[in-house]
Amino acid sequence: MIARASHNSRKWLTAALLTALAFLPPAAQALEEQRGNARPTRHALLLQLGLPALGAGVLLAYQRRRLRALKAQLADQEQRLAAGLRDQEHAQRRFQQLLDHAGDAIFFIDPKDGRLLLVNRQAEEMLGYSAGEIQGQALTALFPGRHERRYLRLMRRVLRDGYGEEPNLHLRHKNGQRLIGAVQARLGRFDEETVVHGAIRDVTRVRLAEQQLRRKNRELTLLNEIARRIAGHRRLDELLQTILEDVIHVFEAHGGGIFLVQQGGNDLHLAAHRNIEPEVLEDIRRVPPGTGMAARVAATGQPQGSADLQNDLRLRSQAIRNAGWRGFQAIPLHAQEQTVGVLFLYNRDHRVLSREEVHLLLAIGHQVGSAIQGAELYEALRWQNRLTEAGNRELERSRRQLRDNLDQAQRHNRELARLERMKSNFMALASHELRTPLTCILSGTQLLAQQLGERLDADERQLFGAIQQGGARLESIVRDMLEAARLESDSLYLAREKIDLGTILGAVHGEFQPILEERRLNFHLHPLPSGVELTGDAYHLRRTFGRLLENAIKFTPTGGGIEIRGQLRCFAELHGDRERLTRFSPTFFADTLGGPLIQITVADSGIGIAPEEQLRIFDKFYEVGDIDAHFSSRTDFGGKGVGLGLTLVKGMIEAHGGMVWVESPPAGGSAFHVLLPAALSGGAEAGP
Repeated sequence: MIARASHNSRKWLTAALLTALAFLPPAAQALEEQRGNARPTRHALLLQLGLPALGAGVLLAYQRRRLRALKAQLADQEQRLAAGLRDQEHAQRRFQQLLDHAGDAIFFIDPKDGRLLLVNRQAEEMLGYSAGEIQGQALTALFPGRHERRYLRLMRRVLRDGYGEEPNLHLRHKNGQRLIGAVQARLGRFDEETVVHGAIRDVTRVRLAEQQLRRKNRELTLLNEIARRIAGHRRLDELLQTILEDVIHVFEAHGGGIFLVQQGGNDLHLAAHRNIEPEVLEDIRRVPPGTGMAARVAATGQPQGSADLQNDLRLRSQAIRNAGWRGFQAIPLHAQEQTVGVLFLYNRDHRVLSREEVHLLLAIGHQVGSAIQGAELYEALRWQNRLTEAGNRELERSRRQLRDNLDQAQRHNRELARLERMKSNFMALASHELRTPLTCILSGTQLLAQQLGERLDADERQLFGAIQQGGARLESIVRDMLEAARLESDSLYLAREKIDLGTILGAVHGEFQPILEERRLNFHLHPLPSGVELTGDAYHLRRTFGRLLENAIKFTPTGGGIEIRGQLRCFAELHGDRERLTRFSPTFFADTLGGPLIQITVADSGIGIAPEEQLRIFDKFYEVGDIDAHFSSRTDFGGKGVGLGLTLVKGMIEAHGGMVWVESPPAGGSAFHVLLPAALSGGAEAGP
């Protein structure tokens, strides 16, 4: 249409020029006349005025016609432009809808510098920025650390190959949180420009689940390997060294060590170590007992760590600073609620273990602690066996030397037979094989409880409960035997602190209150004398009175009664009954210097104890008898155990400087009396 209008315009211009040329001769003639005459003629003036007027009219008509054509062309172009704009707007809306309703985050990138040109709504929600904010963000703000370089390498691959993928590209949300995206990008064109377009899928949860699964597999493998090593090793030093090397390898530490708690609980002995400089070892040996980070872990039973020992004010060792230790983590080795050692790891760079890694170390600590306790029990048994053999030799020598004293020889023979039976029963129940099921049951059930949780059905929970109950029973037996061995060897640590006996007895009552109600037993705790101060180990005394109350419950029929009462006694009044009491504790009167005493009596209306049995019930394993008759219960009437309860009661009370004896009248019932040294305050008086 524009070309046709131009052609018509040229035709009109040509016609106008030809018309003008037709008047050129008369016009020239008129001009000559004007030059020759002083005054031009009227005809000449008409010629001079008529020719321009005629040309102007022709041009004006031409311009009007051309203006009408241009207006028509303009109107047509405006209609076409409006239609094009409508089509473009419609296409733009469809394009934006496709972007906003896509399942993944869509992006368009400038391949020259990696800037984000356009993103959809999913990308805005993923990163927390608006589209305008994303375009203005630097790459370092969107891609943390080395992932900015990985992003730029991906762009170069797309420019080179036309396509690229990055399955683990880290991005930073507006709030600072890191995301993991799987990126697929292609090279294309957008608005006549070459761009990189693609999609990002948020795979953070998938990657974290994969990492957690790998970590759980690693933890399970390590725990199984440690359990296998514990089951296969007999020497404690070799076992600790092997476990330490496994832990250092799995946690990628530079070195570490294992301390064992010595007798008394204050001194630590470095039993195993790896990659520790000789200067550091010498400095560790010079550390005073009870000081240092490892000693604090042993004292509190809580893990401690440091991201940088070089700037940690708790560290007193200059040798460790000179060795370049930085990251540090120490955890306690627990066994039966007691800390038996400390395991520590160090790194020469800044490092803080995650909560999951610390929990794994604590699980390892429980396994290793049980292994240490089992090894100590095994050594205690071996030592007890050697003592028994030495006693046998001494008894044999005494029998040869004192052959003329038949009574004394007979007592020695009876004692020898009793010791032999004790040794046989003790070795049969507490052999080395106890360590393996105890370690496997406790560590296995603990790990299963953490991992399975509520996913078990009723039958599986019942089976799991049976396993836990068996492990707890075995743990209780091993704990009692180890406590008995330590009491015999005088190696059990006892705290010396002021204690409230009324609080201890009240706690024991609260512990057994459900059992007393279940058995319908009448229980009464009488008020204790006031103004009495007692010094000892509250934890062990609570367990001791708990054993006495449990013994009374087991041998009191349903509906019977149990009571606990206390009174002050003086040493002088006990001399009247010294001969009878000496049978229960031969050394009490010889070792006690005098002073006030408090007597606690646990009395029941049960079946009673025959006079010939009243001394023997305090012997180790006296209740063993036929193994088929044993059953573990704190509620059933007449239940029997291993035969260590009253032995531990007697040993613990004597370790506190006191004594215990039993009285059982012919009418039935029993009364266990406990004497403990005490101090008086205020107006309290001892004795009647």
